[in-house]
Order: sequence, then structure tokens, then C-alpha cells
Amino acid sequence: METVAAPRMVPGYRHRPGNHCGSTALRNLLAHHGVEISEEMALGLGAGVSFYYVAIDGQSPSRFTNGRVGRLEEQFVELTGSPIRLETFEDPEASWEAARAAVDAGRSAILLTDLYYLDHYGSSARFPGHAVVLAGYDAEVAYLSDTAFEELQTTRLENLARARHGNHPVFRLEGHMLTVADGAEIGDVGEASGRAIERNARQMIDPPLGEYEGLPALRRFAAEVGEWPQQLEDWQWCARFCYQVIERRGTGGGNFRLMYSRFLAEVGHEQAGLAAQTADGWTSLAEALLEASECDQPAPRLWSRVGAEAAAVLEAEERLWPALAGQTEVKPAG
Repeated sequence: METVAAPRMVPGYRHRPGNHCGSTALRNLLAHHGVEISEEMALGLGAGVSFYYVAIDGQSPSRFTNGRVGRLEEQFVELTGSPIRLETFEDPEASWEAARAAVDAGRSAILLTDLYYLDHYGSSARFPGHAVVLAGYDAEVAYLSDTAFEELQTTRLENLARARHGNHPVFRLEGHMLTVADGAEIGDVGEASGRAIERNARQMIDPPLGEYEGLPALRRFAAEVGEWPQQLEDWQWCARFCYQVIERRGTGGGNFRLMYSRFLAEVGHEQAGLAAQTADGWTSLAEALLEASECDQPAPRLWSRVGAEAAAVLEAEERLWPALAGQTEVKPAG
């Protein structure tokens, strides 16, 4: 009778569920190395709040939005100076060998994936940049510590390879892996909160990607979203997907702004209340999008509400980020 080898697991790793993939993964990775922080602190110290609005014609949904920065984990390392090493690999076999070696050495590893390919999700839409922690493996599957799941999840190794090397037009993945260096000690990461808030405000007001990111992207979105039924064949799915990425898909509610408001409160920032109000506006917009998506034919009254809620969100965001940057008003480019 053939003997099945026991799984190789990272000793002492503890999975704790959370709201968002990247902040949960960072919190759990640090906890495994003896540093306890909240998930909200992980999000804030990575300057993790953003807004992207991109048209991807030929794919569905044809309008992609997301409320967190694309490189949360990398920014966390940069801003805190934590001894966390980021590696990328062009070759899927090399990326798996490196991940397996980390587990064999007793180290957990954050892997960035496209959750579309992970076995424990239903394949509905491409969603790259989804962070999981590799907690173990056997000959067929990887054991993943993943956000809100109560227990470790399993994904076949061939599908994990696809997830780690997805060629998405918005977020290209090349086997991204983050591990804590051997023998490294992680100090007080909380002292980076001031520069993290400054970075987050700057990347919203004057974003690297121009009109596709931050407040410029939000202005485009607010001007267009109420007209989606006239512009898009897949308006119904775009509305429902947008609702999901604001309120459901690991945001903690309010397009990450609710979690961010708790981070600001945790560090004693005076604008925590304003951030919470902004989160409420995003939740109202998400509810309007959900209601509009449930009609098989566009309902003008509902889409008028979508446009109004988006305008209110824009107004709130144009108060919040200049306040966090110490400005009295936002100055749109152009």
C-alpha cells in the first residue's frame, strides 16, 4: 500500500481571519515573528487606501475599480523599514521552489495571486493582487491562510502557479513573494504612521498613474458612473461588481475607508471622524449600485441616485485627503 507523505507545515503559524487580504496577511506574518499589530494598522502603515478606475474593453466587467493601493505590501515594507524581503520570479517553477524552501525552513510567506485561479473561490472575475500566506504544502496542494476563511484553505499546486503568474492588464503578477529575513528582528512599526499618512494623502491628490488613480480617477468615475447604462453593454455586471469591490470583497466596508478611519483613530489623528463619514458615503453609493444592478432594464431613477451618491463621495474625498495632507483645499490638475 502506497504511503502518503504528511504535509509540510510552518511550525507555530496561526491563521487569524480578517477583512482584507493584504492587511490580514501582513498582520499574521508579523504575528508569526512576534510583532502584534491590528489589521487596520497594517493597512494604514502601507498607505493602503487609493482609488483606481480603468476601462478594460473586451473584458467583463469592462469597468474596473478598486479602493486600495496596488502595492500595499511593498509600501508597508518601504515605509516601516521592516526586514521583509520581496522576491519576484519570471519562471513558475522557480517561484514555487522558493516558496517551498521558505516553508521547509519554517518561514511563512506572503504570496500575491489572482484569486480567479484559487480553488476555494468560484471563478467569476479576475482579481489580481490577492495576498495569501503559504502555511504548508504536500505533493498536490498548498495550504493557504486567506483573509476571512475560518480555517486554512487548499489549492492545487498547478492552480496556485496560475494564480501567481497571472497576466492581468492592470496588475501583472510574477510570482511575488514576501518573507521575513532569517534571524531578522522587527522593531516598532507604529512610529511610521506619520509618514504613511502623508504618503497616502499625496498618492490620492497627485497619484503616479494620473487620471487612472486617486482623486483624478474618482472625478472621472463620478462624472461617468450614472451614465453606464447608456455607455456599456455590461452595465448590470459593472454595477454589481462595483458594489462588491466597495462593500464586500475584503474592504471592511466603505471601500476601505472604514478600516482607514479606525487606523487614524488608533494613532490619535483628528481626521478619523471625517474618514468615517467618507466611508458612510461609499457604503451609500454601493447600496445604490446594488439596487440599480438588480433591474434587468436600466431604471432612470436608480441611476440618477447612483450619480448623486458618486458626486457626494467625490466631495467627501476632496475634503478628506487635503485635510490629511495639511492643505485647506484640493487643487485639481489642469
